[in-house]
Amino acid sequence: MDFIPHFFLFITAVYIIVALFFLFGLFHLKKQPKTNKTPFISIVIAARNEAEYIGECLASLKKQTYPSDRFEILVIDDDSKDHTSQIVASAQMSNLQYLAVGDLFPEMAAKKKPMSVGIHHARGEWILTTDADCTVPPTWIASIASYMTPETGIVIGFSQLKTATETLTFFERLQAFDFLALMAAAAGAAGAGFPLAASGQNFAYRKDLFDKVGGFKKISHRPSGDDVLLLQLLQKSWHGRTAFASDSEAFVNTWRPETPSSFWQQRKRWASNAAYQVRLNFTFFLYIIIVFFINALLLSSFLFSTIYGNYTLALICWCAKTLSDLLLIWKGAYTFKRTELLKILPLWELLQIPYTILIGLAGTVSGFTWKNRHHQ
Repeated sequence: MDFIPHFFLFITAVYIIVALFFLFGLFHLKKQPKTNKTPFISIVIAARNEAEYIGECLASLKKQTYPSDRFEILVIDDDSKDHTSQIVASAQMSNLQYLAVGDLFPEMAAKKKPMSVGIHHARGEWILTTDADCTVPPTWIASIASYMTPETGIVIGFSQLKTATETLTFFERLQAFDFLALMAAAAGAAGAGFPLAASGQNFAYRKDLFDKVGGFKKISHRPSGDDVLLLQLLQKSWHGRTAFASDSEAFVNTWRPETPSSFWQQRKRWASNAAYQVRLNFTFFLYIIIVFFINALLLSSFLFSTIYGNYTLALICWCAKTLSDLLLIWKGAYTFKRTELLKILPLWELLQIPYTILIGLAGTVSGFTWKNRHHQ
């Protein structure tokens, strides 16, 4: 059993090295090249029972500073049972097109089906996605487009739960901080030249690149992953630049905080694709394993310490992990203007240990519910 402390220290050291690597990437985000060109862009939004939010989403898109004749908006209704279609029809936008899922792409699971329909009809050189429960600033399209240089094939954008000026409940602040931590890591990885993750709330890619990889065909059976898994497919076929849009003019806000129950389902859905990364990006899979193991080892180490009375190793590893998290998230909070969330860090560090273990196991072995549909 003597190897366990050495393994614990090794996992902790690797975790810290990766966190510092992401931190290095965050410092390099501002060095990305930009362009003044205005490519034709197709905004693709999948909507299922989004009557409560889709109106605000379209209203924010109507205010864009990007030339209206240089982008189109495609809203694909995924068999909504509410008034989503009526709200879209009343939007009165000349560049807005409403589509029903219909019989196209029956092999696609969940959100990939409406997304495939929208991209199939898209006329743009670039596909830019967001969600129906999101709003975007007037400069969103223009700011994202500034990263679409000839050498760039993919643009990852930042998204957040509400804005720094909104009043958040305690649970919403925890959600916002957790999502900020995920986005800081994603931005850092992209800035360091090894993009790992993206959010469909703010994600752009060349349409011909999407076609080149066969769209969602290779991951059609996965209920989620229209962003993270797709990114891995695109990366394999693109040898140019993948940019991360770090300008505040490109930030996307989601206005739907999760309840504890829906938060659990959402995180299980995200975690459900972890094991599948073995096929798409083995390096990313190893990083996921490291994150899981360091939290599992911390928990078991603290439990055993209560028996043997020696907390030294557990405290050293936990403090080292916490410091590396602080450096990364502190830089992310300043980059993305969410420093008010930093006060949540101590509690988040404690909750993250059981949370990561439970979500990791549940997302791998059990199903989840999404949009009133259960996926196994």
